[in-house]
Amino acid sequence: MGEFSASAISGRVVVVTGHFGCGKTNVSAELAKRLSAYGQTYLIDYDNVNPYFRAADAEGFLKPYGVKVVIPEFANTNVDIPAVSPLVNTALTDAQNGANVVIDVGGDMLGAISLGYLHEKLLTLDPVVIYVFNAYRPLTGAWQDALNVMKEIEAACGLTVTALVNNSNIGAETTSADIEATAGYAKSLSDAAGVGLLFTSYINCDPPDVPGEILKLSDTTKKLF
Repeated sequence: MGEFSASAISGRVVVVTGHFGCGKTNVSAELAKRLSAYGQTYLIDYDNVNPYFRAADAEGFLKPYGVKVVIPEFANTNVDIPAVSPLVNTALTDAQNGANVVIDVGGDMLGAISLGYLHEKLLTLDPVVIYVFNAYRPLTGAWQDALNVMKEIEAACGLTVTALVNNSNIGAETTSADIEATAGYAKSLSDAAGVGLLFTSYINCDPPDVPGEILKLSDTTKKLF
């Protein structure tokens, strides 16, 4: 067990995908914060589907770290019209010169489909594509279910997952034991997918004793209502 270092993915475009409600946005915000130590960093809120948990809410959290948060044009307002900011292309152009770019993608296949607009450009940037999973979510209670969702996301966005993140939790009451209990699930998913586990995350508990690296997250997102 050791602490994950963002240096392993610095200077790369990092695409964060996963099942709805798995905690992608907290993972994305924490990665952007950590990557800011290695140079110019963007966090792109590319969730144009679900307004409930959004990277836009992390803007205040990330401001002290100099992270530029690129959000849909109507984020944090009462207007719910999906719109891709032109700054997305600016961020990806800067990525060609070594900037760190984290893209927080909408949940499930529907959210991943929206990446089609960026597909060709992303392929030229050789992105790190992360699949975040939560073993305690109702529709991914078995690792086989999580694997199926991962395959659906890959098919929808045309990108191949290159790393897994175990963000298993049951909310604020999560204990390290709850996370440790998902280590077998994580290994089975990793083995079946042929994709390595980047880290296991935790927020409000002691560091879990699990194989591989761990990363403490900050809870940066909120519900609109």
